[in-house]
Amino acid sequence: MKPAVLIMDIISDADAKARLAEYADITEIKSVKYEDLLAALPGKTAAIVPYTEHMLLDRNAIFAGKDLKLVGSTYGGVRQNIDTAAAFERGLTIIHTGASRPRPMAEYTLGLILSSLLQIHNYHHYMRSGEAWPRAKYPRTRILFNRAVGIIGYGRIGSGIASLLKAFTSDISVCSRHLSESDAAAQGLKKRDLIDLCANCEIIILAGGYTPETAKMIGKEQFAAMKDKTLFVNIARGGMVDQQAMIEAVNAREIYLALDVFEKEPLEADSPLRSNDRVLLTPHRANNSIEFEQRWQCLADELITFFKGGTPESALTPERAGVMSAS
Repeated sequence: MKPAVLIMDIISDADAKARLAEYADITEIKSVKYEDLLAALPGKTAAIVPYTEHMLLDRNAIFAGKDLKLVGSTYGGVRQNIDTAAAFERGLTIIHTGASRPRPMAEYTLGLILSSLLQIHNYHHYMRSGEAWPRAKYPRTRILFNRAVGIIGYGRIGSGIASLLKAFTSDISVCSRHLSESDAAAQGLKKRDLIDLCANCEIIILAGGYTPETAKMIGKEQFAAMKDKTLFVNIARGGMVDQQAMIEAVNAREIYLALDVFEKEPLEADSPLRSNDRVLLTPHRANNSIEFEQRWQCLADELITFFKGGTPESALTPERAGVMSAS
């Protein structure tokens, strides 16, 4: 008898669904209602939930699913709607589809960097908004080649960004609690503390997980340490930055921002960030590429590995779960 898998979504990848169906009986429910989850849990070996703004697999649901052996998410995080403490207490395996994110996120980050350095977005904006030929609007721009880049956070996303940026520069620094100096050096990276990285890198990328410990980790002190013309890129979470301190810094000094995430979303219509040419803004879309749908193949891989008696590559430890973003 095959194990039963509950997926609170519709699998859009027919090949992934067919592969998984060889090993499990699949129940798909296009719902994020808690009562629908509870009604479908009996007899299920695994339960997979999508991103929601409310908790789905809470302690009550995890203990109500008496046959559960695995829980997971269809996106890169789990803490938003899976009670990981309760799942670990029950001895469940917790998986996610984070393996589908590094390359799309890295390429989006590269796009933000290149557009910011070369002012592509601003030239486009002024040509579209009525200025016929803004060729002399900005002074000389910059390219990425051989520039000093710093990456804050070195998980899947941070390491994916570093890998891509090595085609442009060998001067890459990282700030991470989970990477030793020797491991960093073996990968051709420099390990720096946060202030040292801010002071010595011309391009700074925030790519770490959002936890209570990392809330507003970039503030007045960090922006003050940055040199003029520094480009600060945030594709992590807005809550990791003191947004008011960032606004004050970009208004007072010649630094540049490329932001996909904000302290409050949507970004306020009257935010000063919207009226500064040294700020590139996008509406939290770094994970919007069609390649993100490879998550279904990732999910099939992880579940099949589990059902064959192996350990899924994304299976969380309590330590790893504790440093993941809350959403």
